[in-house]
Amino acid sequence: MKDQIDILVSLQEIEIESSSVKTHLCSISKRLDLLSSSQNELKQRITDETAKIEELRKLYRSHESDIKQNQVMIKRSQERLNSIKNNREYQALLKEIEELKRTNSATEESMIDYLNQIDDAEKKTAAMHEELQFVENDILQEQQVVGVETEAAGKRLKELDQERQKMSGKIEADVLKLFQKVQSQQVRGNAVVPVQDAVCHGCYVNIPPQMYNELQRCDKLRMCPNCQRIIYWKQI
Repeated sequence: MKDQIDILVSLQEIEIESSSVKTHLCSISKRLDLLSSSQNELKQRITDETAKIEELRKLYRSHESDIKQNQVMIKRSQERLNSIKNNREYQALLKEIEELKRTNSATEESMIDYLNQIDDAEKKTAAMHEELQFVENDILQEQQVVGVETEAAGKRLKELDQERQKMSGKIEADVLKLFQKVQSQQVRGNAVVPVQDAVCHGCYVNIPPQMYNELQRCDKLRMCPNCQRIIYWKQI
């Protein structure tokens, strides 16, 4: 039975390494996902900022058009002043001209504010474009690394699978079935664990003295009475 236990331990080591390789493959994928997420986020922010700039430019052009129209109205009103004889109408027209000038002045201030906002947004967009370039370069480099790592991991998984099949062929059917059953029940830790100084290294609880003595005979598979793992005696 000792040879069967040795094979089980080897099979378990294969399973552990296989799981580790798969975890590494998953982490590789997550690295690219994070970079892609950063890339997409930056692109969206650039799109939003570009839309904001365009909206500010539309407002600027609209205000510019309003000022030109008001200037035409001011000019026409100033020309009418010379033909008005009634003082009341004259004062009303002067008031209208002043109101148009005040409106233009306020509009010009808004236009200056729009220009400042456009300048800030353009600087922000330029900085984001630079950041995006760095991210895209990182993605290209990471893709190359990922390609090499994925190929190596895939090759190792194939080797491990072949080793697993080879080992499985050396295990007795009932032993393999028990191993697989215990393995499926273990959310954490190994299915096969050593016992040293009467302590199970799966749950770290002492096993009964009688069982410990029997375990050292290595004549059959035994289970830890506490954690139900397959246990075997390991000399110090």
